[in-house]
Amino acid sequence: MPASAAATEASASFIAEGALAAAGDAGPFTIAGLLAAPGFFVAHRGSGDNWPEHTMLAYTQSAAAGLKALEVSVSSTADGVLVCHHDLNTERLTGTDLTIARASYAALESLRNDARAWLGPAAPLEPIPPLEDVLRTFLPARVIFLEDKQGTNADKILELLESYPGARERVVWKQPASSPGHALARARGYTTWGYVTTPDFRNLAALMPRVDLLGVHNSAPDDVVRELVASGKPVAAWEVRRRSDHARLKALGVRGFVCSNVVHVLHLEERRSEDGFDTGLRYAGDLPLQSEGDWQGQPAFQQGAVRISSDEPSSYLMGSMGGLSGPRLELAFEMRWPEGLPAGTGSAGVAFGQDDDAPYRPGSAASGYELEFGADGRMTLRRKDGAAGASVLAAAEGPPPAPGEWTRLVLSVTPRMVIARRPDQQAGSIVESEDTAYGGGWFSFVKNYGGGPSVEFRNVTFQVSAAADVCPPAG
Repeated sequence: MPASAAATEASASFIAEGALAAAGDAGPFTIAGLLAAPGFFVAHRGSGDNWPEHTMLAYTQSAAAGLKALEVSVSSTADGVLVCHHDLNTERLTGTDLTIARASYAALESLRNDARAWLGPAAPLEPIPPLEDVLRTFLPARVIFLEDKQGTNADKILELLESYPGARERVVWKQPASSPGHALARARGYTTWGYVTTPDFRNLAALMPRVDLLGVHNSAPDDVVRELVASGKPVAAWEVRRRSDHARLKALGVRGFVCSNVVHVLHLEERRSEDGFDTGLRYAGDLPLQSEGDWQGQPAFQQGAVRISSDEPSSYLMGSMGGLSGPRLELAFEMRWPEGLPAGTGSAGVAFGQDDDAPYRPGSAASGYELEFGADGRMTLRRKDGAAGASVLAAAEGPPPAPGEWTRLVLSVTPRMVIARRPDQQAGSIVESEDTAYGGGWFSFVKNYGGGPSVEFRNVTFQVSAAADVCPPAG
């Protein structure tokens, strides 16, 4: 969506500092302009949390949203056509097992990138674009961080770039910092961005002089990020998909953010008050616990609900609805076990009160609250204090749900108390506590047990109510 449609103070601040193009500003943008701003953003794989990665659709939508720079991965087919695709093999994205270096372009041309396992069942199927189409469309106005994924095509790519006026002002050569391709690109006058991974952390001093910009993954330890920043060269971190990622890295001195979730991180959509599970598309701020590369066991949309089926305890951040503050927060949802109830003390529910959109890991040293609903019908409100552990604030017994039966839960948080109730029941349907230590506006649905069965959530609403206090109904 265009940045002009995001009428939020946060997105306006990104425009003001030059990290995001203003509405109607079509460029052309340059590397020099990018680096002159206090911070800059690059659409990681075309922002693969929002659109099918490395497709013309993803690049087009990112540019329309105001992104001044795109990240593009390149490989060569057996017959010499340069195509844009992250993996060296097409199986993950297309379902067809072809190694690009051994396949003809004709074999790739009919394939379609399928990101439905990640973005939802309504995500469109998109072709693999040739590099020349991408350069012709975007290089006249956008900066492109271009990576030779196979590591064998530097001469060919650099020769191709000679036919595009202004390429040196708008192409950043991207590869591992140790790659010999950087020397070739530098010799031809291109800016280089070398990224480091865990095996490189002991050899940073030798790698840093080889490139103009430095890259690091968002999971790198703080001391590694600080060492890179201390070099004086601009540092850009990749796979930034959460606002909490951006905040942490910015505080460490990182200036560039290779962002896979530009719509959420840059506040390009208004906060929602209802879930969108029935659309078949995952809203930008709604994020599974697993990383982008792990598509197995992802939460799935089933008949207007989100289903968590992972083998391990898991969570699903409702970031599209999070971040609220106010005198009284009200969260309501329905949940069920469609295939049978979990064994023993297995429970699911919602973690809430978190201060940001960081991943919530069940059983970890997190802070905030959890409202658990068990297969035995018991509701439990827990307070979690990070490494200090967890404590039960309140609990209530109730009739156990039947497999496939939806149970509605309503949660109210005020400055004075936390109340959760099961409005389909009367006696024993309420838990409450005067503990209000955590007042953050972010929440995640939680599956607290390993293995099966799956658990589903639907009809989610989250909003501010004007009334600061709430009294539980009698009975």
